[in-house]
Amino acid sequence: MRLEQGRIPLWHLHRQRLVRSGAVPDSQLNDIEAFLPELAAVPDAARVRLRLAGGKGYWDLALHPLDPREGQARGVRLYLCETRLEAGETANRGCKLLQRARYNRAAAELPGSGLAVDGLLRDSAGRVIESIRCNLLLYTDEGWLTPDLSRCGVRGVMRDWLAERIALHEVDIEEGTLWRAGELALCNSVRGVLPVVALDGRQLGPPGPETRKLQQLVTEELW
Repeated sequence: MRLEQGRIPLWHLHRQRLVRSGAVPDSQLNDIEAFLPELAAVPDAARVRLRLAGGKGYWDLALHPLDPREGQARGVRLYLCETRLEAGETANRGCKLLQRARYNRAAAELPGSGLAVDGLLRDSAGRVIESIRCNLLLYTDEGWLTPDLSRCGVRGVMRDWLAERIALHEVDIEEGTLWRAGELALCNSVRGVLPVVALDGRQLGPPGPETRKLQQLVTEELW
């Protein structure tokens, strides 16, 4: 989660996601919410990790300093990974799982590391699903599209936030659609909206106007 000016702007959506997971009782959610005001003492932007560890009902809270501008202008180089997601294998109500072996294998395929490089995962049928860290957005003649995650993949909080504000159509996306899209972007609740500036080694150009509009929307309403 992103901590900004002592608060977590998207907490209400994170909370809804935890409720959907069915793994967190109301009593624990209430304990978490009671603690959140303590974060007001943190002056700078940070990434907050809140992890239910070992199934024993306690929480691991970690704060990591965050450069709010990182990746916003430079963008991300996105690579197609051979590692595939199996339909139904990772489908969930939106929460990330700690079983990250498949994503780690995909990350090992990448030609570099860091936030400026990400890998794109497909399912066993070849449909585009998500990146290792983010949800995918495509701007086409039909407007903004995002992959159907009913079979597998993680429905992220930033994706949900954007869907409340723009027309975001959830559809099956094949690899060919990526190359025909006018703009590609990634999103997550920590970094906001990140332009994809290269796909599988092919340069796509600077961030497009529709992606910049989404970035501006996030800046005006969240941080």
